[in-house]
Amino acid sequence: MSSSIGKRQRERQKLERAQVKAERRAVRQAAGAEATDPATLSPRGEPELIDDLRVLQQAFEDGEMSPEDFEVRRDRIRAELECLWS
Repeated sequence: MSSSIGKRQRERQKLERAQVKAERRAVRQAAGAEATDPATLSPRGEPELIDDLRVLQQAFEDGEMSPEDFEVRRDRIRAELECLWS
């Protein structure tokens, strides 16, 4: 009987982890769509954006932000750079 209880707990945990991953993915996708919207991009130049990437990377390496926040901010800066180059 205890093996079926353990199995149900493992299945529930697996579903919870999948739900958390799906929520994180949805947040990243929403932020990515927002980052590519030209109306939300700032008029900064390439040197400022490159410096922002450097500062962002250092903050992440120092543990000052979560991986999700880092990815969202990095993607936004990259989208701004791509707009400058295109």
